[in-house]
Amino acid sequence: MRSLIIENAREVMLHKFILIGKIVFIAFLVQLFFSVSAEAKTVTAKGISDIVEGKKAETRSIALNNAKRAAVEQVAGAFVQSRSTVNDFVIAQDKIYSSSSGNISTYTILTEGVNDFGAYEVEIEADVDVQELLVDIKEILKVNGWSRKPRITLNVNSNNASIGNTLKSLFTTNLNRNGFEVFDNSKKVQTGFVLEINADLMSNSSDFQGISIASNSLSMVTNVTRTDDGKVIASISQQASKAGSNLAKVGQQLSTKLVRKAWRKLKGEILDFWQEEQYIARSIYLDLEQLSTYQQAKSFSQSLKQSISGLLDVELIKFSTEKSQYLLKYKGWPEQLYDEIFAGPLKSEYQLDLISVNANHVTLIIN
Repeated sequence: MRSLIIENAREVMLHKFILIGKIVFIAFLVQLFFSVSAEAKTVTAKGISDIVEGKKAETRSIALNNAKRAAVEQVAGAFVQSRSTVNDFVIAQDKIYSSSSGNISTYTILTEGVNDFGAYEVEIEADVDVQELLVDIKEILKVNGWSRKPRITLNVNSNNASIGNTLKSLFTTNLNRNGFEVFDNSKKVQTGFVLEINADLMSNSSDFQGISIASNSLSMVTNVTRTDDGKVIASISQQASKAGSNLAKVGQQLSTKLVRKAWRKLKGEILDFWQEEQYIARSIYLDLEQLSTYQQAKSFSQSLKQSISGLLDVELIKFSTEKSQYLLKYKGWPEQLYDEIFAGPLKSEYQLDLISVNANHVTLIIN
């Protein structure tokens, strides 16, 4: 009898463990479903094609592919504009969106047929895998050399004003030639990097067998720091010497030599860091002035989620009609967030203007 009771107890415990296991498994599936859904956006898009006589399947395929391309563009159009600089953007975006149409996980054809203009039209509802799409776009931009370069501010400190101006001019020329943008601190959009140059020119004269000889030495320390936290991402220290009594000419020659050497090293380190960091999620504060109601503040939060592809999360942490604040988890730099907002529908939908982009803060105002 005692053994029967023990056996029944064991059976009850076994059933309980099986039930708990089922519950845990179902919870896992639900969590997996929602995590996958959170990374996909559902959009409606249309594609058209000229009718090819006798080739209905080909006509339909072209229209369907154009619809997929349009769906991808809806999701990532502003993202691409914020991260690319291409001379012929029409050709570039066609390649980007066509190559990325494979990021549509599922789609449903809503309507298809000949439209009022005599073209074959397909309308689809598509689920676009956003994060996979952004990774693919990153690679396309990088491989083709279409990635936008970072904005940079130059700070030059020197014990010789002429040398300081020469170094600033030489670095600016190198930056512009390689596609970087150089800004001063007066702009609303502050730069992602600060390139700081500290240079000292020393001159000495000595007599040798009755002849006066002038020796000149230029030492230069160059640091590149990230604006938001001051992290040093590249640094180089150099020195060069040259004899000569014409200080202006010698200074120019020494400056050219040191800048050429420094830029070869700094360019690669800046670009590598920029490429890596612009797809890593970071916290950015978005301040929005002149919201009329709390409901509008919540509505803006939803609009951000819908229109900003690089946005992983948004939280309204402070509400005031004068200034509300959102905490964003964003894949990119603050200046790219600004570019993406103003390249998409948010600007016109909310009549937005920029106040400033500084460190990890973006401040906008509703007119």
